[in-house]
Order: sequence, then C-alpha cells, then structure tokens
Amino acid sequence: MEVASVKNKSKQNEKYSLNLSLLEEKVISLIDLVKVLKDESASLKNKNKELQQQLKSLEGSLVLETKDLEELSQEKMIAKMVVDNLLHSIDAFIETKEKQ
Repeated sequence: MEVASVKNKSKQNEKYSLNLSLLEEKVISLIDLVKVLKDESASLKNKNKELQQQLKSLEGSLVLETKDLEELSQEKMIAKMVVDNLLHSIDAFIETKEKQ
C-alpha cells in the first residue's frame, strides 16, 4: 500500500509541477503582453500630443484666416457702397448737364 501511495504522490507532484510550469509560462506571457501594451500606450500618448499640437496650430490658422476673411468682406461692402455713391453722383451729374 505504501508503494501505491508513493506512486500516487509522485503523480500528483508531476501534475502540480506541470500545472506550475504552465502557470509560469502564462504569467510570463502576460508580463510580455503588458510590456508591449505599455509601449504601445506610450507611443499613442506621444502621437496624441503631436496631433493636439497640430490641431491647436490649425485652429490658430483658421482663426487668423477667418479674421482676414471678415476684413475682406468688410472692405468689399465698403467698396460696393463707394461705387454705388459714385454711380449716383454720376447719374446726378448727367441729369444736371442734360437739364442745362
């Protein structure tokens, strides 16, 4: 009976040893995966910072372009008013000359 008990314990030890080896492999695999994910995360954070800086730069450019566009629009309206006034003045001048 003792021989069977020793064989049983030996099989159990082998089983535990296999399970521990498998567990150790899985843990090592998970650690490697965590390292890879941390590296990817750091890379993505850097890329995100770069993109945020580009976005701020583009927003600044857009604001400047919008201001320039508003100024051009105002200048266009002023030019249109001046031309309208000039046309009215010409028409009035022509009417005056025709009456004489």
